[in-house]
Amino acid sequence: MEGKSEDLHKDKYAKGVFRAILMAGETVQDRFDNIIVKVFPAFLAACVVLIVFLTAYLGNFTFVGVIYSICLGFVLGFAVLGLFCAILSNRGVVNPVYVIALIVGLPAMVSILFYRFGSLMGPNNFLVRFFDMFGGDVSLGSLMLSTYSITLMMFLVGYGVVSVIVGYFRTYFYRVLLSLKSPPAGRKNHIPEWLFQIPDIIDIERVELEPEEDNGRFNTELFINTAVSLFVLGMVICSYIFLNPVFLRAMPFEEMLFIGVLISLFISPLIIPWSIVKSIGAKVVSSAPRPFYLWKGMRGRLYQGFFAITFFMMLLTASIYFGMDLFRILTTYVGYMIFMGLISVITSFVYVNVYYTGFKEGIIRSYTSSVGDEGKDN
Repeated sequence: MEGKSEDLHKDKYAKGVFRAILMAGETVQDRFDNIIVKVFPAFLAACVVLIVFLTAYLGNFTFVGVIYSICLGFVLGFAVLGLFCAILSNRGVVNPVYVIALIVGLPAMVSILFYRFGSLMGPNNFLVRFFDMFGGDVSLGSLMLSTYSITLMMFLVGYGVVSVIVGYFRTYFYRVLLSLKSPPAGRKNHIPEWLFQIPDIIDIERVELEPEEDNGRFNTELFINTAVSLFVLGMVICSYIFLNPVFLRAMPFEEMLFIGVLISLFISPLIIPWSIVKSIGAKVVSSAPRPFYLWKGMRGRLYQGFFAITFFMMLLTASIYFGMDLFRILTTYVGYMIFMGLISVITSFVYVNVYYTGFKEGIIRSYTSSVGDEGKDN
């Protein structure tokens, strides 16, 4: 009886959400998404031009040098895009006074903590070399300037990347859900079914939404889950850099860490999509006794955990076998973990605080109205 009562409560909540969203007109986020979708192709072209310029300007045409220019070009481009997004987007759930206090206070505390370790600490040299525009030695002032610079970069790039994810998903994802409703005999949805890992034995009857409940406040649970997922995935992806004998031989510590940090700024498109599919509760209903939740298939497709762990251990073994400095590897990892943690927290905060509510409601509204239009046509 308790299970039936809980399901009834969720069903009533979902219907209430649908009615409220359908009654709403075009929002600020809708107009913002339209701008993002229209501008993004030209923005990508501008990033490519910037990358070509940086490659020629730096004069490093090696493989590592080209990767360096690509990462730097996209970071600069998305930082500019993020600045506009931060100005034009909604204010967010958390009071801006607290956000500003966090932006001002956190880098200062991190700088003081790092300064206690002195110039012998790898991340300190990394910060001063790449983020202190005056190129000074490791001092409290140079560390503060560098930490504020990298924190600002993470916020702006986070705004830019999340804005693009939200813009495209709010605009087009409902079509993916609609495409899953094709009858079994006429399926041509190989890509969506592959993405969601829908078993072949399931004959899809319909796709339903079962949104998670919200109280209108900052979703702490979602914030923590998103940050942890970003951190874990970042550690797995950048292990391919830090444990690769080629990179270990060719790149100094600071450059390797710099490229790792820049790459990590762009891994949120691998996490936020399945997270929002979980939040809207998208599920495939069939003749099976239980529905199939799409987010589980997306997450499984992404992680492929056994392969990731196996490849990680293979690279570590190869690095040790080829005589790489194990202390250097561990030092690189510790330094990267610090900055990956900062990236994860900032990106997750930007997503949950500014975009999550409108993101979720926009997908629900688009899908629900499209299903209603189909019903009228039939």
